[in-house]
Amino acid sequence: MESAKLTVDLRSGTGKSVTRKLRAAGKLPGVLYGLGKSAPVVVDPKTLQRILLNEKERLKVFVAEGTGIKGTNVIVKDYQVDPVTRRLVHVDLLEVDITKTIDVVVPINIIGKALGLADGGVLNIIERTIAVRCLPTMVPNHIDVDVTALIIGSSLHLDEVTMPEGVQKVSTANDTLVTCVPPAKEEAVVASLTPGAEPEVLTAKAPAAGDAAAAAGGDKDKDKKDKK
Repeated sequence: MESAKLTVDLRSGTGKSVTRKLRAAGKLPGVLYGLGKSAPVVVDPKTLQRILLNEKERLKVFVAEGTGIKGTNVIVKDYQVDPVTRRLVHVDLLEVDITKTIDVVVPINIIGKALGLADGGVLNIIERTIAVRCLPTMVPNHIDVDVTALIIGSSLHLDEVTMPEGVQKVSTANDTLVTCVPPAKEEAVVASLTPGAEPEVLTAKAPAAGDAAAAAGGDKDKDKKDKK
């Protein structure tokens, strides 16, 4: 299947002042790197926004073409968003060889309903992504993780997840992905919120008889020295 095209232009100049001007002009600065090269580029932020919002396009291979670039296979490796405006401020494009495997991070897709939920358990998602290795054209949109068999106190680990054909996990550790934990003890919460409930009072531990005597004797000795 033919890869979709993405307009990417080489840009001259780097630095904060240059990138600010590009953003003010409605363009998104970025960098294209990989296969032994690196170059500053610019793309259309609206196009990239559409790609990121579409799960089927987010990790696919695009053919980058534009000013100074022609027929380059790329994937969106990373991007930055302004924490206040939530607008895209930078993008990293990775040039890839579609005949060689790459390492990418793929989101987890939780499927099924854990058995422990019927007993009041709570699903605790520890990892939301999995690092995988595969050909650029075989990167999955997500990895399905079935939690149906989880009961309270049980966990699901990386080794229990079935990878799609042609996809391998990168991590050699059997990481915990999801657990089903017991419900919070409501009794303790209710007691702490009950009007008129007696607050807990912390008191100093009374010294032992010997310690008290020693302390008293120490004070008397001090008084004698002071009189001298």
